[in-house]
Formats: sequence, C-alpha cells, structure tokens
Amino acid sequence: MKIRFGSHKSIQFTDKTHPVMGILSLLIGLAALAGLITLFFLSSSVKGNSGMYAGVGGIFVLLASIVGFILAVRCYKKEDIYMTTPAVGSVLNGVLIVICLMLYVLGSV
Repeated sequence: MKIRFGSHKSIQFTDKTHPVMGILSLLIGLAALAGLITLFFLSSSVKGNSGMYAGVGGIFVLLASIVGFILAVRCYKKEDIYMTTPAVGSVLNGVLIVICLMLYVLGSV
C-alpha cells in the first residue's frame, strides 16, 4: 500500500510575464465596479433623486470601462504573456459597459 502526500509537479521555467496593460485593465475594471456600486448606494440613499452628479459619475464609469476593455484587448496580440489578467479585465470591463448601457437605455425610456 502506497501513500502519496501530494501530487508530483515538475518545475517549468518560462519567459512568460504578466502584461502591464492587462494588470492596468483589471485595476481600472475594479475601480469602475467600485464607482458603480458607490453610485448605486448614493442614488438609493436619496431614493433616486441624486441629480446630475450621479449621471456624470456614470459617464466616467462607462468611459473608464471602455478604456480598460481596449487595454485588455490590445494585450491579446502580445506573445509570451499570461492571459489571466487580460481575460479577467476584458470580461469585467465588458460586463460593466453592458450594465452602463442598459441603465442609460432603461433610464431614457
């Protein structure tokens, strides 16, 4: 009877790096998400009468998400990089763009 105390993994050396634009895209997405949540709480605390400041903040969240999405997509063309941060950044920023656009369309109806 053999007892294994963990899996045997070999060490692999690679030249892959984490792309700066991918990390920046992820950070922009997280900041935009925090801003959107803050705007939600701000608007709900005054029962939907937050005024022009919430709208301008929403535009900034949308613009930041667009910039973050563009940065993430530009990372896909690079070689020898880890694709984790660009993938998470593009999904997060893409979802935030869709949410912001849905809010603007529903708000105008």
